[in-house]
Amino acid sequence: MTRNPYLALFRHFWYVVVAGALIGAIGGWGLSQLATREYTSTTSLYFSLSAGVTGNDINQGSTYTQNQMLSFAQLATAPVVLQPVIDSLDLSVTPAALAKQIAVTTPQNTVVLQLDVTDTSAKQATDIANAAAASLRAQVEDIAPKNAQGNGTVTTRIIEPAVEPVGPSAPNERLNILIGLVVGILIAAGGLLLWEAMSTRVDSEEKTAAVSGAPSLGTIRRRRGATQGLAMVGDTRSSSAEDFRQLRANLEFVAVDVSSPVFVLTSSILGEGKSTVATNLAIALSEGGRRVLLIDADLRRPAIARYTGLVPETGLSTILAGRVSLADAVQPWGDGSLTVLTAGRIPPNPSELLSSRAMSALIAEARTMYDVIVIDTPPLAAVADAASLVPESDATVVVVDRTAVRRSQLVHTVDAIRRAGGSVAGTVLNKARGKRPGNAYYYYQLDEDAKPGPEAPAAGPRRPSGAAPAAVPPRSAPAAAAAPAAEPAAPASEAGDEPADDTPSTAPQVAQK
Repeated sequence: MTRNPYLALFRHFWYVVVAGALIGAIGGWGLSQLATREYTSTTSLYFSLSAGVTGNDINQGSTYTQNQMLSFAQLATAPVVLQPVIDSLDLSVTPAALAKQIAVTTPQNTVVLQLDVTDTSAKQATDIANAAAASLRAQVEDIAPKNAQGNGTVTTRIIEPAVEPVGPSAPNERLNILIGLVVGILIAAGGLLLWEAMSTRVDSEEKTAAVSGAPSLGTIRRRRGATQGLAMVGDTRSSSAEDFRQLRANLEFVAVDVSSPVFVLTSSILGEGKSTVATNLAIALSEGGRRVLLIDADLRRPAIARYTGLVPETGLSTILAGRVSLADAVQPWGDGSLTVLTAGRIPPNPSELLSSRAMSALIAEARTMYDVIVIDTPPLAAVADAASLVPESDATVVVVDRTAVRRSQLVHTVDAIRRAGGSVAGTVLNKARGKRPGNAYYYYQLDEDAKPGPEAPAAGPRRPSGAAPAAVPPRSAPAAAAAPAAEPAAPASEAGDEPADDTPSTAPQVAQK
């Protein structure tokens, strides 16, 4: 099932959202501390019609009073009511300014009027509320219609005198903290989404598939804290080794109808780990007893000889120059199922050699001698060497470094493969983060703990420079016997990390014959 890229983004950068929430909550609390404290005091008045003795008169009087409640509410903030309040309390405000401090509410179908007075002083808010209620009561009884005896027909009673509030009504500290929390989360989430939209990095399987238009064949996770070396050699039961076995299983379905498939592995830029992936993949393919040939076709910055500890002088460039045959140049490695053809000496014309008829003939001959051929090629964004090998392969796999590759670089690589007449069979996301779903990580760790003791990394035999190359029998001959043990291979870089070769090679050059 394809993961939602946004959920994956938030799952990885959850700490950014949490930090945004904390900052927002602290900001809301800080603003509450800086805001001026305000206090609200409340008083209520009850209005009734004093005239009438019968039930009908009382009912009509109640209806009349309810109809007048809106007028009484407007009167409560009028200068005729507030000016006496200002005079009695000796306030230095105008009636209009004091009216802004008073909120008047009249519940529907009632004859109750409520005054809420807000002030920066709790005592003053209480004094204003009681004074305003008394002034309103006097004004209503004064302006209300009189009966035959000259008495007012509307009676006003204060049913709830104002009392001094025990705490401020504003700012609402809890509400401000909650608002700050929500705003912080929204800003952090919005920032992540904006960053994701503007980012050109190809750092997930979903992005890789969307940019390349090809399925994902596997994900190679980082080996944090692991001993340096090939994952399929020194750490064969680790989760990284399982990643390569999963890649092997997925790749077998790509060329299922081909008897001796040729897989070309390339990348977009330098340092994506394609040589490490190719070497580990070749080892994984050879685990089932199939005869696998690993060819280092990177004639500019070869690395496989360094990873495997084999003799680098005689290899692909030597064969293409017509000096030795394939059977004389290959070197067995490990238990004999894997055979390696190193790059040989760096030639001055690598593109011409890889696109020559000799290269096509070499691949055709290798098909008759091996069950699977894995070819490591240079990155396509740097040089076009790999493009000449695409038509000779049955599947082209692009290694994508999650930490380095940009969309434009991957698009250029895919376009170069298509212009060469091939197609991307799939991609491999390298240096990925995270763990497998479920209990897979626990299973791998448990498997590691169950090992009887540390295992020495298996390495292929390092042949002395003066020794003759080992011949490989044709496919019809039985498999070669296991090679004798030899000194361990030189440590390679961390699985998934290909060392950068920034210095030009000083090896003698071989001219094309």
